[in-house]
Amino acid sequence: MNRDTIIALSTFVLLFILAFILSIGFELGGVESDHNPTSWLLYFRRVLMVIAALAIPWFTRRQTPAALGWTLSLKWIGISIGVGLFMGFSNPGGFNPKDPIAILLALFHTFATEMFFRGYLLKTFEREFKGVWIPILLSSFCYGLFYLTTWPIWSSPPIGKLAFVILFTLVGIPFAYGYKKSGSFFVPWMMHFFGVLKYGMLF
Repeated sequence: MNRDTIIALSTFVLLFILAFILSIGFELGGVESDHNPTSWLLYFRRVLMVIAALAIPWFTRRQTPAALGWTLSLKWIGISIGVGLFMGFSNPGGFNPKDPIAILLALFHTFATEMFFRGYLLKTFEREFKGVWIPILLSSFCYGLFYLTTWPIWSSPPIGKLAFVILFTLVGIPFAYGYKKSGSFFVPWMMHFFGVLKYGMLF
């Protein structure tokens, strides 16, 4: 295992422990999970994700944000919106699409999450493991596992915890695959953003 992969996995573990202590240990996760804009944890953990995703590649191999890919074709715009809408209409939770503040929080939440799990972890795993699927599955599993630091999932019974980890791992796969195939960070970000809006609130 190369140095970058060890650093990436260690960073994930540290963020997991910190998020778990704050969300579960100090019981701050309930307000955060309600997407309450007054929750400082909602911002704190995601800012740390963005800092890690941008700073570590810069200090370890002088990678700039440009390497994440910022171009987007009409084809991938359509695919991203389509996948996101499908997920969103199937999502019982999510952000209120009628509330401008909630939309901004959704943009921030999905940007930070995709920056860390796809922009950083997936890209790092791609340099360690050959082939398409191991980096995708590993980064998606980390994504699913991280949801154990959220209040509603941790408060569920053991079988519920396992089910949610599997669910969010599966959710992470199209995000990672879309990023891999398109080469554009906008693809997983758009998929995720449109997937976390609670469209039932529009009707």
